[in-house]
Amino acid sequence: MTVPDDATPDPGHRHLNPILKLAAGTVVGVAAIWLVISIAGGVGDAVDAVTRMRPGFVALAVLAATVRIALYGVQIFSLARRTGPLTASTATGLALVVFGFGAVTPASPAEGLTIASRELQHRGRSKRRAHLTLGFSEWFAQRTFYALAALDLIVVIALGHLTLATSWPLVIVAAVVLAALGTTALLARRETSAERVAIIVRALRIGKPKPAEATTRTAADAWHADAMAMIGPPRRRVRIAAVSAAAVLADAATLVYRAAGTLLPAIAGAISIPVLRSHRALPRTVPATAAT
Repeated sequence: MTVPDDATPDPGHRHLNPILKLAAGTVVGVAAIWLVISIAGGVGDAVDAVTRMRPGFVALAVLAATVRIALYGVQIFSLARRTGPLTASTATGLALVVFGFGAVTPASPAEGLTIASRELQHRGRSKRRAHLTLGFSEWFAQRTFYALAALDLIVVIALGHLTLATSWPLVIVAAVVLAALGTTALLARRETSAERVAIIVRALRIGKPKPAEATTRTAADAWHADAMAMIGPPRRRVRIAAVSAAAVLADAATLVYRAAGTLLPAIAGAISIPVLRSHRALPRTVPATAAT
């Protein structure tokens, strides 16, 4: 028994006029920019913050932020191209939406992920594959962040910047984090792990109709097969993790001037929303046996 992939967009579906799409996207982008400025404390506070910026630090922060977004664009491009064509510019735009605009929204990063998922679906991905692409993007980004943070803590203590006598609980926490990351990485490779998670989720559907256990396991196997095909062999996973780690380090470098390193990518991400929507490719059906 096989579970078909989510329905792909109908190539015969009618589309809005490109001008109307650009106009609608511009409205969304303007609203997003307003949201970013509001979170920053309002227009007055934003302007005041800009006037107090030191140009040298701003340039360094912008450079680090640019490198960070470019690396996340490479990460998304590497993941998304397994399920169909995607240009490097579109991948960078998606990275701006997720890691720029999405980083400062109230339910961060949900808004950015939602917008990016819709854009991938409009470019021919099924809902499942769009969710997997962005889910793995966050998977690698968050896990490398915690791994680097744990390693950094251990190095700081090893170099004597913190004493082991007073910091040993932090060493234990760092060791637990690294062990948890390694264990979950091994478990994620197993099909049975996906089935167990699916069964747990099925049990939590209180008050809702539950599919048969066999159907749940089959669906979980299908998701797991798609996931493993997307991230590829171990060597490829290491490359994606390395790109994510470099992006995390670039993000840390933006601390030289956090206002510029965070708000400018956020505004750029908001601007990229209408740009992405005005350059949507016609939906195309992506075969189940996508290029690997």
